Amino acid sequence: MRSMTTADVDPTPAPGSSGRTLTRTQFALAAVYVGAIGVALGRAASFSGYLYLPHQGDEYTGSANLWPGLWAPAALAMIVVIGVAPYVAAVAALVAVTRLLTAGMRTSVHRRNLIVSTVLATLVAASSLTPPVKALFSWLLD
Repeated sequence: MRSMTTADVDPTPAPGSSGRTLTRTQFALAAVYVGAIGVALGRAASFSGYLYLPHQGDEYTGSANLWPGLWAPAALAMIVVIGVAPYVAAVAALVAVTRLLTAGMRTSVHRRNLIVSTVLATLVAASSLTPPVKALFSWLLD
């Protein structure tokens, strides 16, 4: 009978090796980004009466005080989120891709979630390059 030594025991996985934290971060980024866009579009719709893509100087919001009182911090938050989240999402997606290529992740039960969140993070990053999001962002900055 052979005695077990510490070398015979499987090492415990490193903290965060499953990718759960990265997955949660990417899902949170996508949710906050979509939420900020939704709030901005909803605010514009409150002036026009219907949902539309606002732009600088449009007929509904061109001369209106869009962010009075308590709306001012919300506007700042939306500007930061819509302006910064795509860059953070792009970096997170790159980190996730490298994480997905590791041997440990190929067999992880969390692989599917990390793939889905990486696709969402990539879509967030890509959406920031589209004309509608650029128009919305410039409207927020106006």
